[in-house]
Parts: sequence; structure tokens; C-alpha cells
Amino acid sequence: MSIVAIGIGVCALLFFLNRYMPVTGVKPLQIEEWDDEVVLLDARDYQTSSRDIVQDAYCIPLSYLNRHHRDLPDKEIVIIVRDHVEKNLCTRLLRRKGYRVVGYTLACDVEDQQVPCICGE
Repeated sequence: MSIVAIGIGVCALLFFLNRYMPVTGVKPLQIEEWDDEVVLLDARDYQTSSRDIVQDAYCIPLSYLNRHHRDLPDKEIVIIVRDHVEKNLCTRLLRRKGYRVVGYTLACDVEDQQVPCICGE
């Protein structure tokens, strides 16, 4: 019985570490810091990203990224995400697939306004 409890505890710990442990080597970037050599990936859900469109970004939500990561070019990636949990999950998934994520930008949801939106209008 204690082995089962230890196994459940280890699984729960791994789950929380995967979601909430910060990813190393990925720095926050502003729009001005993006260059033409990186691929912009908007990993927010479709409802959020359609209200705050980023030009020239690949719009592949995190939930679809495992199936559609092959649509991305083989370049360094800057991800556009809603929060740090989404950043951690997206970065880890892309790294497992062989991509190099170099930066991220947090974009707000219209209701939150906690972080300034990356696209005006």
C-alpha cells in the first residue's frame, strides 16, 4: 500500500514540476527585440489569439502543437503565450520535438489587462 502512495506522490511531483518549474534559457522579449530570423509561434487558444492577432505568427495552440509542430520551419522560435504555465509546457514540448525556443512574450486576454497586449487595436 505504501508503494502505491509513493508512486502517486512521485507522479504528482513530476506533474507539478513539469507545469510550474521555470524553463531555463528562455528570456522574455518585447516586440522590438524580435528579428526576422526567428519564427513567431502564437500558442494561445484560438479564441484569445483571434482577438489579438499577431502578424506573421504561426497560430498553433498548445493543445494542437503536438500534432502540428511539423508545420513550423526549422528556425529559432519565439513563443507568444498567455501565462507562465503555458510558456513552460510549450517550451518543453517544442524542445522534446527538437526545436530551439529562444524567447517568449506574455500576451494579455482582453478581460485581464494584467500584461499590456502586444498588438494594439
